[in-house]
Amino acid sequence: MKSQPSQLMRGAALLGGAALLSKLIGTLQKIPLQNLAGDRVFGLYSAVYALAVMWMTLAAAGIPVAVSALVAERIAAGDERGARRLLRYAAALLSASGLVAFALLWSAADTLAAWMGAPEAAAAIRASSLALLAAPLTAALRGYSQGRLEMGRPALSQLAEQCARVAFMLCALGWALQRDWSAASTAAAVHGGLAAGAAAGLAVMLITGRRSHAYDRAEHQESAAASATLAPKEPGRILLRRIVRVALPVAAGSVVAPLFGLIDAFTLPRFLQSAGDTAAAAMFAFGEYNRGVALLQLVSMAAGGAAAALVPSLTMARSGPGIDAESSAQAAFAMRLAWWFGGAAAIGLAILARPINVALFADARGTAAMAVLGAAALGAALQAVSAAVLQGLGDLRAPAFHLAFAALIKAALNAALVPAFGITGAAVAAACAYGAAATLNLRALHRLGALPVPRFAAAGRSALALAVLAAAAGGGSLALAALTRGLAPRVAALLTALPCIALGAFAFAAALAATGALGPREWRALPGVAGSRAERWLQRLQPASRRLGETTADPGGPPSAP
Repeated sequence: MKSQPSQLMRGAALLGGAALLSKLIGTLQKIPLQNLAGDRVFGLYSAVYALAVMWMTLAAAGIPVAVSALVAERIAAGDERGARRLLRYAAALLSASGLVAFALLWSAADTLAAWMGAPEAAAAIRASSLALLAAPLTAALRGYSQGRLEMGRPALSQLAEQCARVAFMLCALGWALQRDWSAASTAAAVHGGLAAGAAAGLAVMLITGRRSHAYDRAEHQESAAASATLAPKEPGRILLRRIVRVALPVAAGSVVAPLFGLIDAFTLPRFLQSAGDTAAAAMFAFGEYNRGVALLQLVSMAAGGAAAALVPSLTMARSGPGIDAESSAQAAFAMRLAWWFGGAAAIGLAILARPINVALFADARGTAAMAVLGAAALGAALQAVSAAVLQGLGDLRAPAFHLAFAALIKAALNAALVPAFGITGAAVAAACAYGAAATLNLRALHRLGALPVPRFAAAGRSALALAVLAAAAGGGSLALAALTRGLAPRVAALLTALPCIALGAFAFAAALAATGALGPREWRALPGVAGSRAERWLQRLQPASRRLGETTADPGGPPSAP
């Protein structure tokens, strides 16, 4: 079974859009939390959230990605019965791991809070552990749907999970503030939203599954009869062993990814205290640091959500050993988009850090750290997409090792920079770590032959487009800051940030088309562009030589490094 490019792009756009909208909702959730409860509660929330994400990742242990890849193989071979049986075993395994992880996190909450240097976080840790009762099973169902290239159900589940989490958080926050609860109690109440969101995400997967052909009994009986002749049923222990064997390399990378947040949670408050801050001041500073982390995660999650659709598609596209032409084309296109998206986000966030910070969080504290974390968006986007491409091409170990190395860099640089430079030093450490992981992933893709050697002209066109974006965003911010002087600081920041973001995006897209970096082959693969007004506008911006078809061999070329 070969996936069609349009199906790939629709799936990537659907999951990427859901991830982006979900992360936007999550970012909007943090704004009232920080604005109303303050940076101390925000710091406690962020520290415990990093721990909760790590435990939910440990409970899943890479099995959803393994389910996605193994189901894709079975569907490609026409083995519908095997795909369903794999789901049953994976769901049972993940449900058991979720129960174990819940018990461990609940019982060790006091110890973990003490290690973080914030004993008041224990109640929030226990509240967050409730999500482990539902989240692992939801992950198995999402992996199964992605393996079948059914991206609508996981996307809807993601949105339902985030909406339920935010609704619960806002209600709990209002209740806590009205009754003047302590910072520890408020953080614990807010973290109850993780469990509410996990339950909602699971409910959506189960309810929509009953209507989907993936759970239709009549079709199940027909497919089981058809696939019975294809291969004998694997014994359960062999099937579980195969799931674990595929999951373990992915699990290493999945566990390392939230390690970045966990390293900050367990080191930043302590390093800040060693530099002379009190425990309360350190948690305030940690909250300021996490303002920029929220924006960085917005970029990396959007890129990673879209890249998740590549894993089953690339698995199906591979036929035998080596990298075929279709897989190479898909990988190159994905990395080209990651380079453009990450580069634009990095420049825009770095230039507009101050107005964005004031508009979202009411003051300019932590702006320097936010600007550095914004610049880290390029490495984060490239790392997220390249890791998914490597997994889809069969190299499951390299992304894990590269992220592990990057986590070591993050920890070492935190120790070296935070005592002297505070949260800005932690931001520099994050930028270096993401950049290192992305560079190593891209080198691995070149070794596999999935990416061609970059051309100087192609890189120059992309760099020129980024320079146009920087000039538009920077010039626009200076002009609007002068025009809005005298208004309330938050209003002025909002009236500066929003138009500059739109102006920068427009200028970047126009520059890509005008320089020839973005060609018809790229924009027609994007959903909703072919035959639209946007395509006619892009056609007019194209260089004359490209409109006449004189240079069609190199529509931009993928990058070789961030």
